Amino acid sequence: MTTFPTVLGTTAGITTAVLAVAAHGAAGGGVPTGPVTVLLVAVSVAVGILGAHLPSLSPLVLLAGGQAATHVALTMLVAGHGHMPMSMLAAHVIAVAACAALLGAAARVYAVCGAVLRTVLMRGPVVEAPGVLAPTSSTDRLVWGRAPPAISRRGPPVAAVRP
Repeated sequence: MTTFPTVLGTTAGITTAVLAVAAHGAAGGGVPTGPVTVLLVAVSVAVGILGAHLPSLSPLVLLAGGQAATHVALTMLVAGHGHMPMSMLAAHVIAVAACAALLGAAARVYAVCGAVLRTVLMRGPVVEAPGVLAPTSSTDRLVWGRAPPAISRRGPPVAAVRP
C-alpha cells in the first residue's frame, strides 16, 4: 500500500514500457517499432491507471502484470516471438524485482522529501492578521462630501405644507 498512488501509478506505467523494451532487447528480442510501440504504450497507460486507482497493489504486482501483458502483446504482434527463452524470462524477472525495489525506495525518498519541505515551508515568518477588519478612517466624507459638478443633488420639488 502506498501513500502516493498517483506517483506509483505513473512510475509503474513508465517503468513497464522501459522494462519491456530493455528486457526484450537485452535477451535478443529486438526493439519494438510501429504499431507494437503503440500497444506497449497502451499497456503502460493501463498499468499506470491501475496503480493510481488501486493503491493496495504493490509495485511488484504492477510491474509483473505489466511485463506479462507486454509479453502477450509482443507475442501476438511480432512474428517468431511465440516462445519465451530462459534468458528473456530471467531478464524480465530480474528487471521486475530490481525496479519494484527501486520504486519502493523512491516512494520512501519522496515521502521524506515531502516531509522536509513541509517542515521548512512551515517555519517561515508568521504574519499577524488584525482581529477586526474595520476601516481605519471615517467614510463619512465620501458619503456626505460635495458631489462632483456633473452630478446634481436636486431632487423632486417639495409640496408646500399648509397649516
